[in-house]
Amino acid sequence: MTIADDAAGRLPPDFPTEVTFKAVFRSSPFTRDTIRSLVLEHNVDPEISQRESREGRFVSITVTAVFPSEKVLQAVCANIAALDSFVTMF
Repeated sequence: MTIADDAAGRLPPDFPTEVTFKAVFRSSPFTRDTIRSLVLEHNVDPEISQRESREGRFVSITVTAVFPSEKVLQAVCANIAALDSFVTMF
């Protein structure tokens, strides 16, 4: 792949690589534990931090982990996005 092949002008990372992403959820019990379990199912050991919104209606979860392949990263993100309390990911 060349830079011209990527619309944003960036090359995709070489895997395995460390990736950090954030997902926002409506507050619900065990969100952090659920995320950890989803990531661990793919044999990836995540570092996870959590921050509640000012009024406590939402929670932001930051995940950092070394992903062995793009396929595993996409699968983890898809599983997280499928959770009922999911709002957005970036």
